[in-house]
Amino acid sequence: MIRGLRARQPGSPLWRIFAWYAMMSLCYVWFFCCYRFRAWGVRNIPATGPVMFVSNHQSFYDPILVGLGAHRRQFYALARASLFRNRFFAVLIRLLNAIPVEQGAGDTKAMRRCIEVLKQGHALLIFPEGARTLSGKTESFETGTMLLIKRAKPTIVPVALDGAYHVWPRSQKRPRLFGRMGVMYGEPIPADELLAMKPEEALAHLQQTVETMRQDLAGRIGTASTDE
Repeated sequence: MIRGLRARQPGSPLWRIFAWYAMMSLCYVWFFCCYRFRAWGVRNIPATGPVMFVSNHQSFYDPILVGLGAHRRQFYALARASLFRNRFFAVLIRLLNAIPVEQGAGDTKAMRRCIEVLKQGHALLIFPEGARTLSGKTESFETGTMLLIKRAKPTIVPVALDGAYHVWPRSQKRPRLFGRMGVMYGEPIPADELLAMKPEEALAHLQQTVETMRQDLAGRIGTASTDE
Protein backbone atom coordinates (compact mmCIF):
# COMPACT_ATOMS: atom_id res chain seq x y z
CA MET A 1 0.00 0.00 0.00
CA ILE A 2 2.78 2.45 0.94
CA ARG A 3 4.63 1.60 -2.27
CA GLY A 4 1.46 2.35 -4.25
CA LEU A 5 1.08 5.72 -2.54
CA ARG A 6 4.69 6.66 -3.20
CA ALA A 7 4.23 5.80 -6.89
CA ARG A 8 1.68 8.61 -7.14
CA GLN A 9 4.45 11.16 -6.64
CA PRO A 10 7.92 9.53 -6.74
CA GLY A 11 10.42 10.91 -4.27
CA SER A 12 7.90 13.05 -2.35
CA PRO A 13 7.25 12.62 1.39
CA LEU A 14 4.11 10.72 2.35
CA TRP A 15 2.60 13.73 4.12
CA ARG A 16 2.65 15.67 0.85
CA ILE A 17 1.03 12.80 -1.05
CA PHE A 18 -1.68 12.53 1.63
CA ALA A 19 -2.23 16.32 1.56
CA TRP A 20 -2.86 16.19 -2.20
CA TYR A 21 -5.19 13.22 -1.82
CA ALA A 22 -7.14 14.87 1.04
CA MET A 23 -7.66 18.11 -0.88
CA MET A 24 -8.74 16.28 -4.03
CA SER A 25 -11.16 14.13 -2.01
CA LEU A 26 -12.84 17.27 -0.65
CA CYS A 27 -12.97 18.78 -4.13
CA TYR A 28 -14.51 15.58 -5.51
CA VAL A 29 -17.43 15.80 -3.09
CA TRP A 30 -17.90 19.46 -3.98
CA PHE A 31 -17.69 19.00 -7.75
CA PHE A 32 -19.80 15.86 -7.80
CA CYS A 33 -22.61 17.49 -5.81
CA CYS A 34 -22.58 20.93 -7.43
CA TYR A 35 -21.30 20.23 -10.94
CA ARG A 36 -22.20 16.56 -11.52
CA PHE A 37 -18.55 15.89 -12.33
CA ARG A 38 -17.66 12.86 -14.46
CA ALA A 39 -14.43 11.51 -15.94
CA TRP A 40 -13.69 9.29 -18.93
CA GLY A 41 -10.50 7.54 -20.09
CA VAL A 42 -8.81 7.35 -16.67
CA ARG A 43 -7.28 4.00 -17.68
CA ASN A 44 -5.33 5.81 -20.41
CA ILE A 45 -3.08 7.41 -17.78
CA PRO A 46 0.27 5.53 -17.50
CA ALA A 47 0.94 4.25 -13.99
CA THR A 48 4.67 5.01 -14.10
CA GLY A 49 7.23 7.09 -15.95
CA PRO A 50 7.23 10.74 -17.00
CA VAL A 51 3.81 11.88 -18.21
CA MET A 52 2.77 15.23 -19.61
CA PHE A 53 -0.95 16.04 -19.49
CA VAL A 54 -1.75 18.44 -22.35
CA SER A 55 -5.10 20.09 -21.70
CA ASN A 56 -7.35 22.83 -23.02
CA HIS A 57 -7.86 25.75 -20.64
CA GLN A 58 -11.38 26.96 -19.82
CA SER A 59 -11.30 28.27 -16.24
CA PHE A 60 -9.48 28.54 -12.92
CA TYR A 61 -11.08 25.20 -12.03
CA ASP A 62 -9.12 23.32 -14.69
CA PRO A 63 -6.19 21.97 -12.57
CA ILE A 64 -8.71 20.60 -10.07
CA LEU A 65 -10.74 18.94 -12.83
CA VAL A 66 -7.67 17.22 -14.26
CA GLY A 67 -6.58 16.17 -10.77
CA LEU A 68 -9.93 14.62 -9.87
CA GLY A 69 -9.60 11.99 -12.56
CA ALA A 70 -5.81 11.65 -12.44
CA HIS A 71 -5.34 11.45 -8.67
CA ARG A 72 -3.27 8.26 -8.99
CA ARG A 73 -0.66 10.32 -10.89
CA GLN A 74 -0.26 13.45 -8.80
CA PHE A 75 1.18 16.09 -11.07
CA TYR A 76 3.04 19.37 -11.11
CA ALA A 77 1.45 22.34 -12.90
CA LEU A 78 2.39 25.85 -13.93
CA ALA A 79 0.64 28.70 -12.12
CA ARG A 80 0.84 32.46 -12.64
CA ALA A 81 3.51 34.00 -10.39
CA SER A 82 0.98 36.60 -9.22
CA LEU A 83 -1.05 33.85 -7.53
CA PHE A 84 1.82 33.35 -5.05
CA ARG A 85 1.51 36.89 -3.65
CA ASN A 86 -1.19 35.79 -1.22
CA ARG A 87 0.69 33.84 1.47
CA PHE A 88 -2.17 31.50 2.38
CA PHE A 89 -2.98 30.70 -1.25
CA ALA A 90 0.72 30.29 -2.03
CA VAL A 91 1.04 27.60 0.66
CA LEU A 92 -2.05 25.85 -0.70
CA ILE A 93 -0.97 25.73 -4.34
CA ARG A 94 2.60 24.76 -3.42
CA LEU A 95 1.14 21.72 -1.64
CA LEU A 96 -0.44 20.91 -4.99
CA ASN A 97 2.97 21.18 -6.70
CA ALA A 98 2.40 24.50 -8.47
CA ILE A 99 5.38 25.91 -10.35
CA PRO A 100 5.37 29.73 -10.57
CA VAL A 101 5.69 31.16 -14.07
CA GLU A 102 5.87 34.71 -15.37
CA GLN A 103 3.36 34.81 -18.22
CA GLY A 104 4.51 36.32 -21.50
CA ALA A 105 8.08 36.67 -20.26
CA GLY A 106 9.71 33.50 -21.62
CA ASP A 107 10.33 32.20 -18.11
CA THR A 108 13.34 29.89 -18.60
CA LYS A 109 13.51 29.06 -14.88
CA ALA A 110 9.98 27.62 -14.96
CA MET A 111 10.77 25.68 -18.14
CA ARG A 112 13.88 24.17 -16.55
CA ARG A 113 11.84 23.14 -13.52
CA CYS A 114 9.24 21.45 -15.76
CA ILE A 115 11.95 19.50 -17.58
CA GLU A 116 13.49 18.54 -14.23
CA VAL A 117 10.29 17.09 -12.76
CA LEU A 118 9.61 15.11 -15.94
CA LYS A 119 13.11 13.66 -15.97
CA GLN A 120 12.56 12.62 -12.35
CA GLY A 121 9.61 10.48 -13.49
CA HIS A 122 6.83 12.80 -12.35
CA ALA A 123 3.68 13.90 -14.18
CA LEU A 124 3.26 17.48 -15.39
CA LEU A 125 0.11 19.34 -16.42
CA ILE A 126 0.38 22.11 -18.99
CA PHE A 127 -2.15 24.34 -20.74
CA PRO A 128 -0.52 25.04 -24.14
CA GLU A 129 -3.04 27.78 -24.98
CA GLY A 130 -1.25 29.89 -22.37
CA ALA A 131 -4.42 31.58 -21.13
CA ARG A 132 -8.06 30.71 -20.56
CA THR A 133 -10.13 30.47 -23.73
CA LEU A 134 -12.41 33.35 -24.69
CA SER A 135 -14.77 31.14 -26.69
CA GLY A 136 -14.90 27.80 -24.88
CA LYS A 137 -13.15 26.11 -27.81
CA THR A 138 -9.52 24.95 -27.87
CA GLU A 139 -7.30 27.75 -29.19
CA SER A 140 -3.79 27.69 -30.70
CA PHE A 141 -1.03 25.92 -28.76
CA GLU A 142 2.19 27.76 -27.92
CA THR A 143 5.59 26.50 -29.10
CA GLY A 144 7.05 25.90 -25.61
CA THR A 145 5.12 22.63 -25.53
CA MET A 146 7.41 21.06 -28.12
CA LEU A 147 10.51 22.22 -26.26
CA LEU A 148 9.38 20.30 -23.17
CA ILE A 149 8.63 17.22 -25.25
CA LYS A 150 12.01 17.39 -27.00
CA ARG A 151 14.03 17.85 -23.81
CA ALA A 152 12.22 15.42 -21.46
CA LYS A 153 10.59 12.94 -23.89
CA PRO A 154 7.57 12.18 -21.68
CA THR A 155 4.51 10.18 -22.65
CA ILE A 156 1.88 12.73 -23.69
CA VAL A 157 -1.71 12.28 -22.52
CA PRO A 158 -4.15 14.64 -24.27
CA VAL A 159 -6.83 15.93 -21.89
CA ALA A 160 -10.13 17.59 -22.71
CA LEU A 161 -12.21 19.64 -20.28
CA ASP A 162 -15.70 20.96 -20.84
CA GLY A 163 -18.38 22.67 -18.80
CA ALA A 164 -15.85 24.76 -16.89
CA TYR A 165 -16.19 27.56 -19.44
CA HIS A 166 -19.93 27.77 -18.76
CA VAL A 167 -19.46 27.62 -14.99
CA TRP A 168 -16.59 30.13 -14.76
CA PRO A 169 -15.75 31.92 -18.02
CA ARG A 170 -12.84 34.31 -18.23
CA SER A 171 -15.22 37.29 -18.33
CA GLN A 172 -16.80 36.37 -14.98
CA LYS A 173 -15.24 37.20 -11.60
CA ARG A 174 -16.96 34.41 -9.68
CA PRO A 175 -18.08 30.90 -10.65
CA ARG A 176 -21.66 29.76 -10.91
CA LEU A 177 -22.73 27.57 -8.01
CA PHE A 178 -24.16 24.80 -10.19
CA GLY A 179 -23.58 23.32 -13.62
CA ARG A 180 -22.03 20.32 -15.36
CA MET A 181 -18.33 19.65 -15.83
CA GLY A 182 -16.28 16.73 -17.05
CA VAL A 183 -12.81 15.60 -18.09
CA MET A 184 -11.62 13.09 -20.70
CA TYR A 185 -8.14 11.53 -20.97
CA GLY A 186 -7.09 10.41 -24.45
CA GLU A 187 -4.84 7.63 -25.69
CA PRO A 188 -1.18 8.16 -24.67
CA ILE A 189 1.10 9.50 -27.41
CA PRO A 190 4.82 8.59 -27.39
CA ALA A 191 7.11 11.61 -27.56
CA ASP A 192 8.93 10.19 -30.59
CA GLU A 193 5.68 10.17 -32.57
CA LEU A 194 5.33 13.94 -32.18
CA LEU A 195 9.06 14.66 -32.58
CA ALA A 196 8.96 12.91 -35.97
CA MET A 197 6.68 15.72 -37.18
CA LYS A 198 7.51 19.35 -37.81
CA PRO A 199 6.87 21.34 -34.60
CA GLU A 200 3.93 23.27 -36.07
CA GLU A 201 2.39 20.04 -37.39
CA ALA A 202 2.78 18.33 -34.01
CA LEU A 203 1.16 21.26 -32.20
CA ALA A 204 -1.71 21.36 -34.68
CA HIS A 205 -2.19 17.61 -34.25
CA LEU A 206 -2.29 17.94 -30.45
CA GLN A 207 -4.69 20.87 -30.61
CA GLN A 208 -7.05 19.06 -32.97
CA THR A 209 -6.93 15.91 -30.83
CA VAL A 210 -7.88 17.85 -27.70
CA GLU A 211 -10.61 19.84 -29.48
CA THR A 212 -12.15 16.69 -30.97
CA MET A 213 -12.17 15.13 -27.50
CA ARG A 214 -13.69 18.30 -26.04
CA GLN A 215 -16.56 18.18 -28.52
CA ASP A 216 -17.16 14.51 -27.68
CA LEU A 217 -17.12 15.36 -23.97
CA ALA A 218 -19.52 18.27 -24.48
CA GLY A 219 -22.00 15.85 -26.04
CA ARG A 220 -21.67 13.44 -23.13
CA ILE A 221 -22.25 15.99 -20.37
CA GLY A 222 -24.86 18.00 -22.23
CA THR A 223 -23.00 21.27 -22.88
CA ALA A 224 -22.73 20.87 -26.68
CA SER A 225 -25.88 22.93 -27.37
CA THR A 226 -24.25 26.00 -25.80
CA ASP A 227 -20.84 25.70 -27.49
CA GLU A 228 -21.65 27.98 -30.40
